[in-house]
Amino acid sequence: MDRCKECGSEIRNGSERCDKCGATVGGRTRRCPECGKHIPPKSVFCPHCGKMVWNDMAEDEPPQPECEENKETATKQEPNGTSETGKEHPRPKQQRRSSRNRIITTILVIIVLCGAAYALYDWGGGGDNTTNPYMTLTGTGTDTTTHAEPERMNVVEATGIYGNTLIHDNRIGDKSVQGSAAYALLKGRPLIIGINFFSGEKQRSFFKLTMLYKEDGRWHCGKDVMRYEDGGTIEMNRDKLKIAGENIPRFVQIDGKNYFYFVYLVKPAEKFLGTAANSQLKLMLFNIESSDFVHLDYECEPVMVNGMTLYYGKITNQRETPEFAFLKDELGKLPIVHHPSPQEIEMAAPTNASRKWVTDNDSIINLLRNGKQEVTLALTRYNSPLFSRSEVDMDTRAATETYIYYVTHGGTVFGYNHITKKFFIAYVDDRSSQPQIEINSDGTLHVKAPSVDFDLDPSTGKATLN
Repeated sequence: MDRCKECGSEIRNGSERCDKCGATVGGRTRRCPECGKHIPPKSVFCPHCGKMVWNDMAEDEPPQPECEENKETATKQEPNGTSETGKEHPRPKQQRRSSRNRIITTILVIIVLCGAAYALYDWGGGGDNTTNPYMTLTGTGTDTTTHAEPERMNVVEATGIYGNTLIHDNRIGDKSVQGSAAYALLKGRPLIIGINFFSGEKQRSFFKLTMLYKEDGRWHCGKDVMRYEDGGTIEMNRDKLKIAGENIPRFVQIDGKNYFYFVYLVKPAEKFLGTAANSQLKLMLFNIESSDFVHLDYECEPVMVNGMTLYYGKITNQRETPEFAFLKDELGKLPIVHHPSPQEIEMAAPTNASRKWVTDNDSIINLLRNGKQEVTLALTRYNSPLFSRSEVDMDTRAATETYIYYVTHGGTVFGYNHITKKFFIAYVDDRSSQPQIEINSDGTLHVKAPSVDFDLDPSTGKATLN
């Protein structure tokens, strides 16, 4: 019988552990930190008091028993984790797995926190592509103590909020195009009204006003008000209307009433609808309380002034009201409206039609003569005839379903639209020679003169060199 090196008790032959203290025969043992008794080195719980003495999340692994055959060849472990041979001692497998799990968990937590932080930052108006520009002015939520509701907001900012709210509230999908919007603080309550519009050549054009209100720190879509335009296609692009730098649309107060003011242009859809050839510039007031419209109609035609297309015409629905007086004053300020001088007004008379055409198109027609493939001529339309019957060579007649053309003895080609009842000049020969005219297969007019040969689409004024 051997005796245990730890407690001195007798050990039966063949036993691997002491029955008294649990120490391995020829090995070392551990003491329980709770009761102080000897326990086997790989024990998880003390066999005497039940205290947990090790778990798999601890920093240190439980001591591993050494095989008798490895005692003589095992190298001595140094405190820094290397053996006497200089080779790094491998870490236990369980410890490596625990460390790897902690690293993965830390990385996942960081990713989740970064994603949440970016989402809050982007929703609040941060980043290069600001999705909510209003938040850059007022903050988030209902914090009105540090971020008060602004009294004013420019068109670009209001339009950004309007577009985002339409998408958020699923108010898109009717083929309309987003226009501009305006903001106002009315009686302490924030309000945005925006415009969407649809321009159709074969379908009815329309525009739609949508009112946005704010609740719990977020904008919501309210009611829609729709209005149809049967006269042609709608143009509301602020750049094309030359009002990009103007405060339009905007809220105004007239005679104690709150209105939303905006402008758009209706171009004639002549090819499909056979409507009047003139355009209509519309100045609109939308009454916020009653949802009624007050409008000024400016019947006009495009004119070329210093290389720019402007519109010149007359008001067709005069009224004597404060609202109409406001709109009339605004008409005089619009950059797209041409305000001719007395000399230009005289030139606009039908008796001066040939002189006006030369003044408006001399430099343009020279581009064709010098080889430019395509230009746009300025065609002025008149309500009364431009020539007497004696001045016209009746044998030069050329006609389509819409247009009739003649050439005068002085070399001027003029046309007449028998649907719109309008007269216009297509070409004036500066040498007073008589051009030849004919209709092409696509309905355009072919003009052949000694100095130039071109095709003209009178609906657009586009002239193409032959």
